Amino acid sequence: MTEESVQGFKILPLVFSQQSTSWHEILLKEHSVRHQDELKPLGQTLFILNVPPYACETGLRNAFSNVGNIKRVIFENAEDQSGDGFKRVFVVFNKREYLLKALKLTQLNPLSSDTQPIKIGVEKWIEDYNRSICDSEQLQQEVNTYMAQYDESKKQKPEEVVDDEGWTVVTKGGRRPGISRKESLANKLNEKTQKSTKKKELKNFYTFQIRESKMKNIAVLRKNFEEAKKKVELMKQARKFKPY
Repeated sequence: MTEESVQGFKILPLVFSQQSTSWHEILLKEHSVRHQDELKPLGQTLFILNVPPYACETGLRNAFSNVGNIKRVIFENAEDQSGDGFKRVFVVFNKREYLLKALKLTQLNPLSSDTQPIKIGVEKWIEDYNRSICDSEQLQQEVNTYMAQYDESKKQKPEEVVDDEGWTVVTKGGRRPGISRKESLANKLNEKTQKSTKKKELKNFYTFQIRESKMKNIAVLRKNFEEAKKKVELMKQARKFKPY
């Protein structure tokens, strides 16, 4: 295992455990960008490429455990931590001196240690499956919390008022909801309703009424047509030239 570099990145070998006979090479350098990011402060952040799929936050903390305190480990995408494929990772140290120390490393600790082992393969699949199963007690607690909030919201809503005829009394909305209409306002609305119903009475509801109405309209049109013809004829006669 020899230290190498390429295009500004330092190449370091990374092994999974002490028993591993093969290793994987990762590329790392100091993170430097124009725009400042509070989660990735300049002078404290290590940028790592080609991180193997089985690596997780715990494993990377193990790998750099001899350097110093790590503030956070950020995977470029949230799904990268559990997804397939190689990853891009940012390791943020508490102090710049820890970052400089990490850049001088020639060897990293294994990802998996005796105190903090990392599961892979079938063990990892079983662990992920067990985590996917919902805890019945936790689910019941979430349901109880939701129902308590729902009951509280129902209490805050005004109760519906029903009149003697079984109709729900409309209440005022807006900034002061829940205020019923006054009696004077209700009387005015009733008067307007009665007037509108009188105006909207159905006319010519029956078939014979419709037929008679059409006949009357035709008769009026014919009368108007005959009167118009007479007026036209009189106008023509008035225009005739009579020299003698």
